[in-house]
This record gives sequence, structure tokens and C-alpha cells, in this order.
Amino acid sequence: MGVALFAALALLAQPVLTAAWTHDAVRFIADATALQQRAALLAAMSSAPSTIPSASLSASPSSASPADQAGGDAARLQWLADARTLLADVPFREAMPATVREDMLGAQQQVAAAALATAEELDRHLRIDIMVRIALFVVAAGGLLIGLRLRRALTGSAPEVSEEGPVHAGGDASLQLVERMLAALSGPMPGQKALEEVAQALVDTVPVRACGICLSDEASEFLQVPALFHAGTLGWAQLEHARGVVVSGPYEAFELPPVGVLADDVSAGYGVAVAIVEGREVFGHLFLVCDLLPEHPEHHARLAGLAARHLAVAIGHAQRTREGRRVALIEERTAMARELHDSLAQSLSFSKIQVSRLQAMLERGSEREAVAGAAEELRDGLNGAYRKLRELITTFRAQINVGGLTVALDEALEEYGARSSVVMLLDNRLKGCQLSANEEFHVVQIVREALSNIVRHARATQATVKLAPDTGGEIVISVEDDGLGIDPAADAHNRHGTSIMRERALSLGGALSIMNRPEGGCQVLVRFRPGTPFA
Repeated sequence: MGVALFAALALLAQPVLTAAWTHDAVRFIADATALQQRAALLAAMSSAPSTIPSASLSASPSSASPADQAGGDAARLQWLADARTLLADVPFREAMPATVREDMLGAQQQVAAAALATAEELDRHLRIDIMVRIALFVVAAGGLLIGLRLRRALTGSAPEVSEEGPVHAGGDASLQLVERMLAALSGPMPGQKALEEVAQALVDTVPVRACGICLSDEASEFLQVPALFHAGTLGWAQLEHARGVVVSGPYEAFELPPVGVLADDVSAGYGVAVAIVEGREVFGHLFLVCDLLPEHPEHHARLAGLAARHLAVAIGHAQRTREGRRVALIEERTAMARELHDSLAQSLSFSKIQVSRLQAMLERGSEREAVAGAAEELRDGLNGAYRKLRELITTFRAQINVGGLTVALDEALEEYGARSSVVMLLDNRLKGCQLSANEEFHVVQIVREALSNIVRHARATQATVKLAPDTGGEIVISVEDDGLGIDPAADAHNRHGTSIMRERALSLGGALSIMNRPEGGCQVLVRFRPGTPFA
């Protein structure tokens, strides 16, 4: 029991130690993203052609007015000052320089490097934090179960009577309560069914008339569940009264008002409420209601506190998981902003040069073949820029589902199945594998791109998505169909988006292969080794 108590205390103390650092890291990434977007806007403004009367074209080259140039210089100086301020507040001071050079390119590189390093460190930090919490939770729950079983073996099944009052539930009932709560809260996010099961478990094992769980507006919105759950018999006015109880200490004792003069079937009662809290985050409160005033309300408060702690750990874990996915999404969009600046902007600048060259050739009356060649180069450049823009738009529209990989894959299959007559099947065997939010994001996008190709080009009747661990520690993702197959020559210009999928597979540290199946159809196969090894 001492080990379980120590693990429980460590579990309660850890959020206080890590919350401030996580908040600073997320704020730094968001500020760095905003700076990069401002830098891209300044670059676009500086490269835009100026509006100059045609009469002056022969007199001087195209240039911005002194007022515009002064405004642009002031904006760049302000950007550099903001970059220096941001980098001086990097969460990892020993790894990041405190100053930047007085040029936009050097500052942008240092801001991008700092944001990437912070995002990677935050991702590792969140994974380690989640694993430590799971380990502490298992140790605390295991120690409690072992302690309860030893207590039952030593004292027998008879109810224990102590100075604090009768333990009505007994060791066996307490063990049953813990087991039911652990089973109800074992999922990735506690939903309505899990919270109802916790309330019903308390009513079944503790001699109380009713149990209720009141969530804060933020917790209710995050979990996407109602703000109030209860099991047992309570009137509407009594529920509202219990919901309004403010817990200012370890527990709060309160008295319920009578329902009405004629409502003899639901009498007034007495209750205790405890806060559902993890660290400094308050998710609501849990209350127990008895018909008679308890002789020892602290006993009911201990049982309610046990359930409240389990609820707080489950809700906090779900919240941190969502935060990790949000950080992964910020990292993905930061990479997209870099890609916009480094690739799409370069392609459009090259196309502008080609247009000027083509115009000059037409004015000189160049040969038809030379003009046609320049037009062909311009068309190829614009086609490449258009493909890159479509890829970036697809990435920007994608969102990480808070329900995790399984929910995101189910939604993808349902979406593409509704667009066509193709039967979509999912075989997910990654139940024991813990992928990071970034890995889940790329896996979902690869599957979505493959399903999009099946719907548009394969003329298939059935598609199957398989995810399974390999004996060598790798994860294998397979998307198969029974359609026409793929012609490698037809995909020379990335008609099926294979370059997008290959880049995502490389970002996972893996490889992608596309092949025709002997029985007909096509198979897209991805193999990669996850960052967190699985058993």
C-alpha cells in the first residue's frame, strides 16, 4: 500500500512540474509560426513588381518608391527585433543562440531551426510524460488491488468496523469498485458511457442513494459529453443544487432541499462532494447522496475521492494526447509554410522570368520553334507549381482527429465509401502499438491518398486497408483493391500523387512501394519503424 500511495502522490504532483514548460513550448512554436508567416509576406511584398508609368520604363529600371522602400525597411527591422526577442526566450537556452544576424535569411533560418527543435523536444517530452503517467497509474492501481486482496485475506469477508465508521462495502466490494472504474476508463477518452458506468459503480458498491458527476464547461466541451451525469434517484431541483456545490477543501458536505410537499417518494438527502482535479486543472466535481446524514462523512469522501482521482487521470491523459496531436498539426503547418516559401514561391518566380523572356522573344520576332520551346518550358513550370499547390492545399485541409488513429481511419473509409460504390474494409491490428501524433498524421494521409486513387482511377469494387506490426519491429500498412491495377508509364507526371505518399513515408523513416497484385488490382505498401517500440 505504501508503494501505491507513493505512486499516487507522484501522479498528482507531475502535472504541476510539467504544465508550465509545456505551455511555454507551445507558445514558442505558435509565435515562431507567426513570425515565419510574416517573413513570407514580407518576401512576397518585396518581390512584387511596382506600378510605374510606361513612359518612364526606358528612363529607369522598375523600383519601389522611396516611401514604400522606407516602409519595407521598417517592417523588416521590426521583424528582426521580434525574432531576437523570441529567440532570447527559447525554452532550450543552452541549445539556441540568443542573437540573430542582421539579415532576413539568417534570421528566418534560426527561427525555423528553433521552432523545429522545440517541436521535436515537446513531442518527446509529451511521449515520455504519457508513458511515465501510465506507469505510475499502473503501479498505483496494482498496489491498491494487491493491498485490498491482502486485507481481504487477513480480515475475511466480514465488514470491518473501525473508529471512523463502518466500511459498508467491505474489501471485496471496494475491489469490485476499482475494477469497474479501471475497465470503464481504459479507453483513449472517457465518453458518456464510461462516466455513466463510474457513477453506477459507486451506487452499486457504496450504500448511497445517488451519485453524480458534474463537469466544467471546458471539460464537457473537450469530451463532447453532457456536463452532468447521475445514477440513482434524485429530483431535478436536487440535481441542480448538487451541481452548484462549490468544493473548497478536501470535500464539501451539503444538504439537499426537499423536492416538494407532495413529493414523498423523493425525500431530502445529505451528500458529500469532492473535486475532480489534476494538478491545477479542475475538471468538475463528484458527489454522493445519502437518505440520512452520514455518521462519518469522511468515509464517503474517501470513496468519492478515489473515483474522482481516476476520472481526473483519465481526462488529463486524454487532454495531453489531444495537445500532442495539436502540436503535431502546428509542426505540419510550419513545414507547409516553409514549403510555400522554398518551392512554390521559387516556381512562380521562375515562371515570371519565363514570361518576360517569352515577351522579349515575341518583340524581337524570334523563330517559331524558339518561341514554342519557351512556351513549353513556361507551361511545365506552371503545371509543377499547380501540382505543388494542390498537395499543399490537401495537407492544409487535413486535421488530426482527437479520437486517434482508429477514428480517423474509420472516418476516411466512410468518406470515400460514400463517394463511390467501392466497399471499404479496415483490418487494424495495431491495438498494442503506441504511435506518436506525427506518425498517426502521416499514416492517415497516406491511406487517404491511396483511397482517393482507388475511387478516381481503379474502377474497383472493394478496397481493404490493413495495419499490422511486423516481427522485426516495423509497422506494415497495406491498401489493396481489386481494380484495373496501375500503369507505371501513366504515373510519370505524378497523376496518382505517388510523390506525396513517398515523401510522407520517408518522413516516417520508411519506404513506400506500389505494385500490381497477381489476382488483379493494385497494392500500396508502406513499412516503417515507429519511434516508440512496441511489445
